[in-house]
Amino acid sequence: MYVYPMDFLPACIDDAKLLPTYTGLQLGEYYKADYTTVSLVFLSPFIGYAIAALGNNWIHDRFGQRGIALIGSGLHIISYLAATSHPAYPVLIAVFIVSGLGNGILDASWNAWIGAMHNSSQLMGILHAFYGLGAALAPITATYLITDCDWEWYEFYYAMAIVAGIEFLTSVAAFWSSTGSKSKDSDACTEGTLSSDSSDNLMSSTPTRKPTLESLRIPSTWVISLFLFIYVGAEVTVGGWVFTFLVDLRNVPLSTAGFVSFSYWGGLTVGRVCLGFLTPFFNRQRLAVLLYLGCCIFLHITFCIVHDLRLLVLSVTLLGFFLGPLYPEAVIAQAKLLPKSLHVAAVGFACALGSAGGSVFPFITGAIAKGYGINVLQPIVLVMLVLCLVLWLVLPEKREHSRRQASPV
Repeated sequence: MYVYPMDFLPACIDDAKLLPTYTGLQLGEYYKADYTTVSLVFLSPFIGYAIAALGNNWIHDRFGQRGIALIGSGLHIISYLAATSHPAYPVLIAVFIVSGLGNGILDASWNAWIGAMHNSSQLMGILHAFYGLGAALAPITATYLITDCDWEWYEFYYAMAIVAGIEFLTSVAAFWSSTGSKSKDSDACTEGTLSSDSSDNLMSSTPTRKPTLESLRIPSTWVISLFLFIYVGAEVTVGGWVFTFLVDLRNVPLSTAGFVSFSYWGGLTVGRVCLGFLTPFFNRQRLAVLLYLGCCIFLHITFCIVHDLRLLVLSVTLLGFFLGPLYPEAVIAQAKLLPKSLHVAAVGFACALGSAGGSVFPFITGAIAKGYGINVLQPIVLVMLVLCLVLWLVLPEKREHSRRQASPV
């Protein structure tokens, strides 16, 4: 299991929305570009995720987990090394698309595999905790290297390339024996354990020629995908704009606002680990998610109405804490509702929409805030959290047919 955090660490750093930090400012100065133009770099990984959603299942079937590790990690190395050459701006956008493609390939495959395991809540919590850890540390690290060590923005990607190199070596070594043929054999064995009394699983007894299209015919795929689209949008919007909100609207000192932003991502990281171990103790794990969402809505309202600094820090930290497990639990729910032959395709599609939400919603919030003020952050995030609650309530339910098992590596 050691390889999964190593795979997610560069992905989470890559996705960690550095635009509101000094990194984004220096990028704009280097290319003489305004905020909107610079933001294209941070929106571009979604294109890579979308391409990955279309090709994930083919790569998994053809090359197995070894192919996933080789291609996904290899694309990380290529894109980071290309970024160190500080290419022309259109080329830089293409580089970030390649990076997003690598993220999408790894994201879908490892989420689908771990989501179908026994004790998946705990394992997914640990996996996604590294995403929160990277999101918390990346802006601080990048800003420190650029401001205190006089690095240029593109030199930060030398460090990223080193991390990606370690990722490549560990993941390829771990999955070298997992070829496409072994992956198919494992899927066939697992599908054989599923009962056929559910309409969603009627297709599981035979190979699916077009898994992506098949998965899109199932309502639960769309519900989970829309849930992740809005959830990731809310998660990243809060993390990306809480600093500006506190400084501009609440007149909080810069250092304190930076600490609050860090505490949000820290709370999210801790929540994914702690609540990942707590959730299985609920008789119905879906009920646990409803409880977490209710806490998020309450804490966000608290954040909106209080002005005491201590309560602000506490509410933002706990908001991150209860937001943390929602992504892993959504992937686990999707794994329960679909036959294993569709896991990679469906999770890949959901991850692509999640990436879109994480890119589009912060961008839209910033655009609206430019005209109406940063106070629009409050109602926008509240509406998004309520929509997540509604989507979770309408998610189809079905009996779990078999105990979740891990396919052999």
